Amino acid sequence: MIKRYLILLVLLISAGLSLGQSANNTSTVENNTTIEQNVTATADEVAPANQTAAANATSTMANLNYIWSVNGIEVGPITMALDQDGNDLFGQAKYEPDGGQAWNAEVVGSVHGSSVELTITAQKDSELTTTKLSGIFANDSISGNFTQVSGGKMVSKGAFSAMWINPDTSDYTPATIEQPKDKATAAQNSNTAATETNTTSQTTTQKSRFVDVREYKDKIGPGGDLSGVPPGMGGSGLN
Repeated sequence: MIKRYLILLVLLISAGLSLGQSANNTSTVENNTTIEQNVTATADEVAPANQTAAANATSTMANLNYIWSVNGIEVGPITMALDQDGNDLFGQAKYEPDGGQAWNAEVVGSVHGSSVELTITAQKDSELTTTKLSGIFANDSISGNFTQVSGGKMVSKGAFSAMWINPDTSDYTPATIEQPKDKATAAQNSNTAATETNTTSQTTTQKSRFVDVREYKDKIGPGGDLSGVPPGMGGSGLN
């Protein structure tokens, strides 16, 4: 009898262990499934968030693709045409004063949010001049400070402002620059002119030594009297 109870007890214990293992396995599977669901949900939430952030960054980036009038750097306005590729800015600039030397320049820079950085490089009076601009874009204009360097020295600094004047950058045309004459060419032209002047003077002098006596035939008296002819003039040459 006791032996039967022992066998029954062993069977009950074995059955209990089996049920416990099954329960544990089921719980583990459920936990793994929950973790996978949480990871998937997190990934699904992060992707739209990243897309939204990128869209917001794009929408808040300033559009500077215009022709601008820049004041405060030169006596008169500088005209600047900017093209934009994402955050990168590039283009051209020119200065056309009423009096004085005009110049053309290359422009490169960047924009991040409303912060604008530009560098204008121009050939002015045979010197390379670089102007660095740092400003803020707001209300269709850029305002900030500039520093200008030429020949390794700072030549100017101060505040500037720029306002766009044309949305079509294809309307921009460079300034017309008058090329200075080559010094050697100018000297050669001067020598040629001097030579021509001397030749003309010598020819005139030589011609003045000879007089057509036919102009004085009325002053020549009978028998070849040459008293009416200027000294040195012969009586020959009369027809």
